[in-house]
Amino acid sequence: MNNAFDIYADIAELRAELAECILTRKERTETQARLDQLLAEADRRREREEA
Repeated sequence: MNNAFDIYADIAELRAELAECILTRKERTETQARLDQLLAEADRRREREEA
C-alpha cells in the first residue's frame, strides 16, 4: 500500500507543477508524460484491487 501512496503523492506533485510552475515546453511535455504514466499505473492498480 505504501507504493500506492507514493504514486498518488507523485501525481499530486506533478499536477501542482503543471498548474503553478513556469516550465519550458520541454519540461512541460516531460512532466505531462510522467503524469500520464503515473495515472495509467494508478488505474491498473485500482483495477487489480477491484478484481
